[in-house]
Amino acid sequence: MADIITTRDLVKRFGDVVPTEVLHGLTVSFEQGALTAVIGPSGSGKTTLLNILSLLESPTSGELVIDGRDFSAGDINAYSGYRNAHVGFIFQFHYLLPEFNALENVLIPHWIGRGRPSGAFTDKALTIMREMGILSIRDKYPNQLSGGEQQRVAIARALVNEPRIVFADEPTGNLDRESGFAVLEVMTRMIRELGTTLVAVTHDREIALRADRILELVDGRICKSFRVRELGEKGARELLEDRSCRVD
Repeated sequence: MADIITTRDLVKRFGDVVPTEVLHGLTVSFEQGALTAVIGPSGSGKTTLLNILSLLESPTSGELVIDGRDFSAGDINAYSGYRNAHVGFIFQFHYLLPEFNALENVLIPHWIGRGRPSGAFTDKALTIMREMGILSIRDKYPNQLSGGEQQRVAIARALVNEPRIVFADEPTGNLDRESGFAVLEVMTRMIRELGTTLVAVTHDREIALRADRILELVDGRICKSFRVRELGEKGARELLEDRSCRVD
């Protein structure tokens, strides 16, 4: 399939007096409809890369093309319309609004982008919640929900606009292993049904092994990039456990 995101020589620096370079000339692409897991040690640049790809931060230099459109430079505030229409976000901490119930939280992207949801759109949100097994909690508020239920609401919120791309930053990091796998299963099933591209940062290598492709960052550079199916689970696991690194 075609690539939906491509970068070339992507650089990100923070600070003016003593600049710190976090990403060092990354050239990488992400295939449309695929699930890519981004792994690496703390401080390797995973979240920074995710923030740039999702148009929450601008790169210092280099090229960023998403769905044929150049986002290499410019005010990220100018991209808010594109983000809301075509991008979904799932975070480790759910960021549900406590004053709204589960259904209302799911509908927030529509409120932001297009105003009051129609009955048809509300029915669509309810269908997504039913498929994710959370229809029964539609009227409950976040403080009445378990961690797994909150994360499923966050996933439904990310998918309700049927985005082209979903970015997830440690989406199961705040859950126990069993709940994490359950949430991941629901998330990947929904995304594959919609043909959505998923880029997920995770520290959990067991979670990463369920992706189509694994991208490992070390010190702001690409260390490894491989497709799990091509290597098989045993080969992919061995490559992950191999601490040697070929930096591109």
